[in-house]
Parts: sequence; C-alpha cells; structure tokens
Amino acid sequence: MPPLGLPDLHHLPGLEHLARYETVRLFIERATDVRPDFRLTNENARAVAQICARLDGLPLAIELAAARVRMLSPDALLARLGQRLRVLTGGAKDLPARQQTLRNTIEWSYDLLDEGEKQLFRRMAPFSGGASLEALEDVCNAKALQQDGLPGIDVFEGTGSLLRKSLLREAEGRGGEPRFRMLETIHEYARE
Repeated sequence: MPPLGLPDLHHLPGLEHLARYETVRLFIERATDVRPDFRLTNENARAVAQICARLDGLPLAIELAAARVRMLSPDALLARLGQRLRVLTGGAKDLPARQQTLRNTIEWSYDLLDEGEKQLFRRMAPFSGGASLEALEDVCNAKALQQDGLPGIDVFEGTGSLLRKSLLREAEGRGGEPRFRMLETIHEYARE
C-alpha cells in the first residue's frame, strides 16, 4: 500500500482540517481503539502530525504507532521513533506474522528480492538523502560487486525493480534528473 497524504509540518492546519488527512485520521482511529478517551487536541496535534511524517505515511507503521498510545503520549512516542523498528511491534495476533511488526513487513519484502536486488538495496544504505542514477551506478556497479565476489546487477534495471516493489521512491532532482531515495523507515532497515 502506498504512503498516505501528510500535512505540511511547517504550516500545520487547525484541528478540524488536520484530522481530515488520511494519516492523522488513521492514527486517531487506531489510538481510540486502544484508548477510547484519546482525542486530537491542540496539545498533541503537532506530535501526531510529526509521528505520521516520521513514519513516511505508511499505514501499517501508523497503526502500530497508534497502538502505543495505550502506554505513551504522542510526545513520548515521537521521542522514541529514532528506533522505529524496535518500537513498532505488537500488531494484531490475528494478522500474518509479516504484519505484526514493521520490521517483519520490511523483512518479508526484502526476502522476496533476488540476490542482486538485495545487494543493490544494501549498497544504497549510505545514501541518506537519496542519489542520482549516476551516483548509484558509481557505487553499486556490477564490476564493483563482482570484484567483491558478489553477484552483479544492472543498476538501471535493479533500481527500476526496487521502485516497482515500493522499496524506493523517485523524485525530481537538479536539472530534472531523477533522484532515488528510500523512505526513512526502509532506510533504517537498510542501514542495519
């Protein structure tokens, strides 16, 4: 499932408009499932919006985070999201294991990759702000991989494959050149 729409954190709308964003609405719904008295307020609105943004608008991540409202305020939860893969666990037991933690979900997607795609994924981890195709080819080229005794991969095709599998996002860079980056949640997994 693709990421949901996020509010602009620099120009946060009022509560009524903020609650209309899919991410915020999902957070509120799941938080009230575990804590019926939870409400979006002026005091917690910025933290809720920041949680949704830090989780890249990923529905499963938002659901798992909202479930933590049972024991943490939105501000306390936000403070712990530096280690989101450790914090976002405890999904519903009636779901498949791959949907019970954020780590399991990403790991399941990673395990579906072929060896060349896995190597490309791992070699992209140092690019925290994303990279151009040229930069990826410099670092991840087939010759360098083969010199390391690893399977080679066509970086162009591999990047396209990771895009199709939602492990990368494409944005326009300088001069209209495409720039490829991982969502922060995926990037945290890649760095590990």
